[in-house]
Amino acid sequence: MSFRRVIATEQYGTAVLVADEKVERIDTAGLDPIWRSDSVPEVPNSGGVPDTVGFPDPGGVWVIGWVLEPGRIGDNDNGIVAMDEHTPGFHRTDSVDVHVLLEGSLVLELDDGVEVELNAGDTVVVNGNKHRWHNRGEETARAIVTICGASRTTDRQEI
Repeated sequence: MSFRRVIATEQYGTAVLVADEKVERIDTAGLDPIWRSDSVPEVPNSGGVPDTVGFPDPGGVWVIGWVLEPGRIGDNDNGIVAMDEHTPGFHRTDSVDVHVLLEGSLVLELDDGVEVELNAGDTVVVNGNKHRWHNRGEETARAIVTICGASRTTDRQEI
């Protein structure tokens, strides 16, 4: 579970705290909605406190908390992204995803078999590439992910 604090601007230009709360996990994939803008953000704005998790259209930006328990691969219990039915957990999205690992360790596996190990404090940027996540550690991995909606420059290939 994540904790969300969002600052926005009220009608007279004063900064206001519009969210100061625990975020309830909304699905079984370990995703917590933190903040969102469904188009290129403009400021000032009302805060963008979401109640769902997804992937934004091009120009949109979402921030989510993400938890992956030990011994699990990142799956798609919620149907947000299309998974490769032959290799569980492999997926790609039309987004640039900036993952900051806060706790634990993760392995990011690329479709060519290369594996990148991440530890608390590490950051990785996934540019719409096919990949999957593993938690091979003994503790829960927790990350904050900023998802930037992108346009794919070629026809989207099947996963």
